[in-house]
Amino acid sequence: MAQALNVYYDAGHADDPVTVTTPDEVREVFAAVRGKYPAGSAVLLTIVPAADPWASELNAGIDGDVGVLRYSGEDHPKGVYSKNPTPSNAEPVIYYYVTADTEFPPNAEVPMADVEAAVIDYLTTGQRPEVVEWQSTR
Repeated sequence: MAQALNVYYDAGHADDPVTVTTPDEVREVFAAVRGKYPAGSAVLLTIVPAADPWASELNAGIDGDVGVLRYSGEDHPKGVYSKNPTPSNAEPVIYYYVTADTEFPPNAEVPMADVEAAVIDYLTTGQRPEVVEWQSTR
């Protein structure tokens, strides 16, 4: 069951988030973010259900052709992180929401296509996306 999601990635979104309701709108937001923030920016999006922003949260990081995910909700109150079975980083990676930094495990970066697919899965199901592997620890 598709739901509306509020997407935050810019300081101006605090009171006026981008709302997406279709997979095409998710793709448009990703294209806009990738156009605004070049590879190396490691920008983090916060995505919540528009109808109940406290129900769950999906963070999606974008850095060129790779990104990260973190999901938290009633089923995972401490949060879980995306997991790449073949990690490319020896150390944790940092992504930035406006000016706040968030650390992700070394093996959290996955291909950008997987990040986008996970957000679309979250949009359509309202649940933790099943299109990526998850890990519970940093």
